Amino acid sequence: MIKKVLTISVLLGTMTLSLAQTIPQINEVTSGVLSREFNGIYRGENLNRIAFPIGGIGAGMFCLEGTGAISHVSLRHHPDVMNEPYAFAAIYVKGFESGAKVLEGQVPTWKLFGPVQSGLGRGDKPYGLPRFEEATFQARFPFATVNLRDKDFPLQAKIIGWSPFIPTDPDNSSLPVGILEYQFTNLSDEVLETVFSYNTKNFIDGQGTIQGVKNGFVLESNQNDSGLAIYVDNDEAVVDYCWFRGGWFDSQTVVWDNIRCGRIVNNQPVKEVAPGASVYVPVALQPGETKTVRVNFCWYFPDSNLSIGFARKAGKAYIGSPSKGTAPNQQSVSGFAGKQLLNSFDKGGDGLVGIIQSPEFNIEKRYLKFLVGGGNQPDRTSVNLVIDGKIVQTAAGNQSEILNEVVWDLKLFQGKKAILKVIDLDVYPWGHILADQFVLTNDENENLYDLSSTATVLADFEDNNWKDWLVIDSSEEEKQFLVNEEDTETTYRPWYSKRFKNLNEVIGYWDANHATLKKNSKLFSDAFYDSTLPDEVLEAIAANLTILKSPTVLRQWDGRFWAWEGCQDSWGSCHGSCTHVWNYAQALPHLFPSLERTLRETEFRVAQNAKGHQNFRVNMPISPPPHNFHAAADGQLGGIMKVYREWRISGNTQWMKDLFPAVKKSLDYCIRTWDPLQKGYLEEPHHNTYDIEFWGPDGMCTSFYLGALTAFVEMSKALKQSTKKYDILLAKGKKYMENTLFDGEYFIQKIQWEGLQAPNPVDVISFGGGYSDEAMKLLKKEGPKYQYGSGCLSDGILGMWMASVCGLNEVLNNEKVKSHLVSVHKYNLKDNLVDHFNPQRPAYACGKEGGLLLCTWPKGGMLSLPFVYSNEVWTGIEYQVASHLMMKGEVAKGLDIVRECRKRYDGRVRNPFDEIECGHWYARAMASYGMLQGLTGVRYDAVCKTMYIDSKIGDFRSFISTETGFGTIEWKHGKPSLNVVYGIIDVKHYNVSGKTMN
Repeated sequence: MIKKVLTISVLLGTMTLSLAQTIPQINEVTSGVLSREFNGIYRGENLNRIAFPIGGIGAGMFCLEGTGAISHVSLRHHPDVMNEPYAFAAIYVKGFESGAKVLEGQVPTWKLFGPVQSGLGRGDKPYGLPRFEEATFQARFPFATVNLRDKDFPLQAKIIGWSPFIPTDPDNSSLPVGILEYQFTNLSDEVLETVFSYNTKNFIDGQGTIQGVKNGFVLESNQNDSGLAIYVDNDEAVVDYCWFRGGWFDSQTVVWDNIRCGRIVNNQPVKEVAPGASVYVPVALQPGETKTVRVNFCWYFPDSNLSIGFARKAGKAYIGSPSKGTAPNQQSVSGFAGKQLLNSFDKGGDGLVGIIQSPEFNIEKRYLKFLVGGGNQPDRTSVNLVIDGKIVQTAAGNQSEILNEVVWDLKLFQGKKAILKVIDLDVYPWGHILADQFVLTNDENENLYDLSSTATVLADFEDNNWKDWLVIDSSEEEKQFLVNEEDTETTYRPWYSKRFKNLNEVIGYWDANHATLKKNSKLFSDAFYDSTLPDEVLEAIAANLTILKSPTVLRQWDGRFWAWEGCQDSWGSCHGSCTHVWNYAQALPHLFPSLERTLRETEFRVAQNAKGHQNFRVNMPISPPPHNFHAAADGQLGGIMKVYREWRISGNTQWMKDLFPAVKKSLDYCIRTWDPLQKGYLEEPHHNTYDIEFWGPDGMCTSFYLGALTAFVEMSKALKQSTKKYDILLAKGKKYMENTLFDGEYFIQKIQWEGLQAPNPVDVISFGGGYSDEAMKLLKKEGPKYQYGSGCLSDGILGMWMASVCGLNEVLNNEKVKSHLVSVHKYNLKDNLVDHFNPQRPAYACGKEGGLLLCTWPKGGMLSLPFVYSNEVWTGIEYQVASHLMMKGEVAKGLDIVRECRKRYDGRVRNPFDEIECGHWYARAMASYGMLQGLTGVRYDAVCKTMYIDSKIGDFRSFISTETGFGTIEWKHGKPSLNVVYGIIDVKHYNVSGKTMN
């Protein structure tokens, strides 16, 4: 019998896809437990947590779950991880008992009881509808396939979900579209009459209407021509634009009754709010025949309320009543007394501004004590003591949501009248102030949390209002800080809002181009998986490419790339394309080099001031940020190496030349700030990716220093600039690292806090908060909080990995670098964490799971308060260590680390396509892309048109992506071969293990 294949497509706003998939073989059973092969099929309990992102770069997403459901619908420029709408596809087969099923596998049991409000029965979800008994899931990024089977059902169903992903083509990879293709095969000997339907509640906007689009419907928003179109490409489609309107579960009941009875309903659009809509497609199947229905999802939401660090007022602070603690979208607030406090972030965030002041009081006691936190700008976010109209004392926060004690000695002001004036005149990050428990006392050691009977309370903010505190007019003070030009973008607008005028234009472009975009996306997928590299490596790399489809990344209206570090459930986590986190991410510069270059341009042209200080977080919309905190040593020095990398990847020497003056200014700032005596290593306290400052030289950040110096020297030579000063520093630093910071086995830190230009650690701004009495004792005994000293740090030679992935030589002794990495594998990799203590964030890895610890102290010397996060496991660090080990020929050890990581992300407990670290889809995890180079040494240099190969695994075939094209590269029997499947890659020479060949 000849099988017919017909594509009908359900358009998710993207293009048609037709994938030939093989039925997966059953995996081995080990000790009675079904195992899962890396890069293979997910089934059974491994389907539990799967959520595979579908959408465009910076355009929003939804996820295809392991069962075939959709969830995590995040279309409006912020994460919405818990958004699982009442939406489902269904199939009806005429003449069969129980002939209607939702096109999904069984609901994971964790969803039924445990999530918020699940005790009410989950009537807000379609969990109670019949569905297929068995499901399997396989990812071939950007495609994912769900196979559905049921022993009593005459159809086999398959779902293929995808959206365009074409390296070197960022615009088509940034479209606000996604697709689910539903493929049906008749397993019976009879002709089957079926009805496919896609059904959804009106979940975009509770007050929006549902309108028509060809072969589908649009869930409209009330905002500016916004909405989500769901439509099929089959002209036999019939649309029900308005579900039955009623109370309780009326709509859901009637919709399922229509489906199970095979009714095709064609209610027309209504002017009022409609509860939901369905699109029906009749499908007749001959015995053995296969047909596909493609559902397209296209969306258009041109506006947002996202504004971070931009001088834009959102309203007045101190309106209403005191805060009960942590406000929405605020980090956890702690350290206040009682149940309430003054919190100018509450009811609006950093965009609120205002001034509040106390009534006048008599200074009749020696001390004024209180608690303060929040921003650290005395002129913008502070508590002030005002006497005779003049500010005589000021206290600000410490860039922390932890309130710390402040003591003012009022000896000079006895008998005078005073007021307290709390100001918030800042709208940038940390543009808020926290304060509580203002107390007059004669006891300098008065306990603010347990007051004596002699203390006088000026304010504790425990009432329902501000009592006699007064919110005063701050308009004049605000003017000097708030500039709001009419022609300035004040909130984020997505790139697609400039490319397309409305939703119809998105749909029109998609309909005209989806076939080509599917073809080119398939070229990428086929090339990536046409590889002989280990399965665990391919799985780890591909799984983290989903980050580029997640809400972690954004593209503003002018096309520039901007990103969070990761995603909280409903808001981005840690804003501003954080330089020290995005150091690790190696996928974007190779797959979409033009987007990566916009990050460098932002860092050096927008985030850097005239002195060379670079803010490691940039505003959104992209605009100059404040320079009110430390630069990040690893972030700023890493950026210099990345300028070199982008130059070699692009081959654009003019681009590098134009940026070079800013790069020089940046490096000179780093030298002045952290190596003022020009010793060749970072000695002064330097902020880094652990959100603290290292005091004294350490292997991690000094290796960054040497890498940046190497990059700068190479760029200087190309531009015929003098390098003498930097050569000397490089030589000094190399010698110090190898002779002083290497303990014979690995690189360490020499803690130093005395004899520096920096003030006492107690007086240095830090996220770690202030020094309590207990912390002061530790300072005298061990030095500043949050160091690593003699520890074996997994990131301890990170700068040399950065140098390698950026195409630079590692200047340090190779054997010592290798020794450090082998030590990290030996001491920090655990296959079981049952007996490991982690008082920090254990959800990343704990219990019987394994992972690579950030730091251990195998030779003793662990500090009482080592750097925060030291006991944790971060996937991005696991991958950078693994790929660096591979570069040194320690492939087996590198694979050990990768396997432990991916075993944690097998779908049972964690989503295999969402590696977490301070949020979902955490950018650092794209360090996994570096394993391509780690195993093969493959790197293309567009400046000299040379392909580098340095295989650590013998013969291989692997994916390669460049500025101008992608394909596969093979090394076999001593000969290289390049197969370009998209674009061009102009190779004049091969450099194999250091030897050049034409």
